[in-house]
Amino acid sequence: MATLYVGLPVLQGDIKKYKERLDLVEIHPVDTSLPKTATLRAWRKAVPPGFVFSVVLPRVLGELGASKDADEALARSLEVAATLEARCIVLATSTEVRPTAANRKKVAALFARIPPEGTVRCWEPRGMWEREDVIETARAAGVLPVLDAAREELPRGPLVYTRLRSLGASSGPSAAAVDRVAGGLRGRREAFVVVEGTRGAAVRVKEGLAAALARQKELPETGALIRPAMPVLRPLVAEDEEQ
Repeated sequence: MATLYVGLPVLQGDIKKYKERLDLVEIHPVDTSLPKTATLRAWRKAVPPGFVFSVVLPRVLGELGASKDADEALARSLEVAATLEARCIVLATSTEVRPTAANRKKVAALFARIPPEGTVRCWEPRGMWEREDVIETARAAGVLPVLDAAREELPRGPLVYTRLRSLGASSGPSAAAVDRVAGGLRGRREAFVVVEGTRGAAVRVKEGLAAALARQKELPETGALIRPAMPVLRPLVAEDEEQ
């Protein structure tokens, strides 16, 4: 069964409390205010070795333009990733980046500047990209495509990085949706799952996925191959106050 890492696109609350229930968090250098380097090091020491910090590259890089600001943003992001010993680095391209041959080359060129050793590199397109275009572009760049496993079939492979989008504070995926996600994660070695919602919602998704994967572990795998560089559940409800 896949090792699950489930968390949020932003740190909610204190890292010491956060890591008690979740094991992944996305960090956004440049686009958001981050603590000083000493505090980032303290974050790393405050969590278990297996806790995943995922660095999302700044918006200026997601535009795929060449500029001094972009170079500085990449340098800062890689510095933060090194300090946090980040396991994942994610490039989210803007809605203005369309599926052209030139943009595919730019995606690959940007990832060529990010060392692959010890890091899971991921690409998340926004805008008018078809699933097959996403998979082929990611394959050419040697990275993982980021899809929503509740809505899209995931390509096969040992690793997967998925974002469950727009859950909101008072709703979440149905039992059927959780089973669909679990089906997409079946047969993986590791699965990085980012939940757009509250901390309580992410905890419940994590528990639901673990239960569904346990039920489904004997079923055959499905999906299309991609090689990167390397109980019935009730619908989720509003987060409890203590969450």
